[in-house]
Amino acid sequence: MNQQTHLILPNGRQLDYTIRHSAKVGSLRLKLTVRDGLTVIAPLDFNKQRVAELVTGKGDWIMAKLNQLDEVSHLINKQEAARPDFFNLPAFSETWCVEYQKTRSKTVGARTERQGRILVYGSVDNYEHCKSALRRWLTRHAKQLLTPWLDAIATEADIQYSQVIIKNQRTRWGSCSDKGVISLNAKLLFLSPNLVRYVMVHELCHNLERNHTNLFWAYLRQSEPQTNSLHSQMHDAWKQVPAWAHLV
Repeated sequence: MNQQTHLILPNGRQLDYTIRHSAKVGSLRLKLTVRDGLTVIAPLDFNKQRVAELVTGKGDWIMAKLNQLDEVSHLINKQEAARPDFFNLPAFSETWCVEYQKTRSKTVGARTERQGRILVYGSVDNYEHCKSALRRWLTRHAKQLLTPWLDAIATEADIQYSQVIIKNQRTRWGSCSDKGVISLNAKLLFLSPNLVRYVMVHELCHNLERNHTNLFWAYLRQSEPQTNSLHSQMHDAWKQVPAWAHLV
């Protein structure tokens, strides 16, 4: 049974959250989304008090994620029902027009008709399904474009990685696992090229140093001299992503 409780954050904000116990996890997991808020998934032997203590210890992380979600939520709530007729992808200086074609299909798909034109087809009266189809298209397109770019940057910086995964993430631009697997957010296509490159170099440098230590930042500044400026610009980067591209 799920439990409801609340947390007082370091800035004084009260946040209600849900505790869900699961036999499939061995440690505490936190999931924060615009729709569901904070959900804490805990092992079966973690009681409510222990969960609350561990969650309190994550207060700074939760505040940072909430600030990101507040920005995303503002964008999502603006013209929520709209489906795009066109959009720009600054990372590659692309402009795409979207055409909607109703068919007998109960589902919705999206495909590239030619450069600069996307066809969304099926039950296109369902705007949410149209946006989902476009998000799937965006992820496929990002995989085609971002994968070779990351490879080129890795070669230039002489840093190895094991694999790249492209997906539409809610709150993270990228990540790097202990095994050298780099995940990149498909929404990077909405950012300028210098910011995309910064995210890629940032994640590659985690293969040299896992944590954000002084050594990590030294590696990063060696490969990207404009690190301080670009890092600051990333705080507002979510504002460049259109509402339809966000998962909710």
